Amino acid sequence: MGTRRWILNLESWLQTTGLSKEELAARTGHSDRVLPLFSQPEPNLTLDQYLDLAEKAGARFHGVIVNSNVMVIARLKEIMAREKISSISALARIADINRSQLSTMLNHPDPNPTMETFDRLVVALGAERDFVLVNLRDQAVEQAVAAGNEEMRTAVAAKQQEARGHLHVVPPPAPTASPDEQASYRRAAENATRLSEAALKELRAKYDELTKRVASLHAANVALEKQRDDQAAEIVRLRGQNATLERLRAEQAAEIGRLTQDNLVYQAQHQRDLQRIASLSAVQDMSVGEKVLLGLGGVALGVGIGVAWSRATKGPDDDDKPR
Repeated sequence: MGTRRWILNLESWLQTTGLSKEELAARTGHSDRVLPLFSQPEPNLTLDQYLDLAEKAGARFHGVIVNSNVMVIARLKEIMAREKISSISALARIADINRSQLSTMLNHPDPNPTMETFDRLVVALGAERDFVLVNLRDQAVEQAVAAGNEEMRTAVAAKQQEARGHLHVVPPPAPTASPDEQASYRRAAENATRLSEAALKELRAKYDELTKRVASLHAANVALEKQRDDQAAEIVRLRGQNATLERLRAEQAAEIGRLTQDNLVYQAQHQRDLQRIASLSAVQDMSVGEKVLLGLGGVALGVGIGVAWSRATKGPDDDDKPR
């Protein structure tokens, strides 16, 4: 299905959240470029652009902690290891991708493949079920955020009541909080001019503690998502239901066999080369006298062989013929 698959997935996600395509496009600030993607047969976009759309829609890939190219490719590598695919050449052939291009993508510090390339890899690895869109934060994390938000508001209210100050709104702590959200909290706290410096320090520490608590819960939930995906993939593997992945494994096994055979040939050639080098070294180390004697010996041996051959080829009555 190519890149169209991913836009359809995003469209389905929008329907579940009640967000329209126009609203999503407006959030990106590039409506003229985003809206056409939903009508194009094979939208042309990069992984980075797709993740930005998912972020604006409040979604992320299942099993990926944040919408980051590095995180997504890292998950792709984990799936390769899970499926015991170590041959880049075999994967490149099955996915119909240039080998050097694939190697560069997998080792780049900030990879940004096209969604077409990403889709081919996902299909080749049978990982369509791994990369589905889910909420940025699951229900347990949302509840923790809400609880943390209320706890923080209570703490701020108590401190400001002590100082008879004004209650400032504090954004909910979240593991995916943007720099702007973080800055918003900082400004709100710093604008509470009637709070003492000690009170501000205590509130900041409490906010950081809540943020770490929520981030830890989010990471644990994503780890569980990965575990569920890996177990589901193992069931599929045991049933042998993924023909593309089985073809990839067969291609890798064949490549390993070819490389093993080539290695045996090279080893045999290497041994012959070593023997030849040793033979040449032995001749080179002989003195001039030894070489002359060896040459005379060779001549004598040749004469002896010639006489023996002459006698061996004579008929039974040749010695009795008149000379």
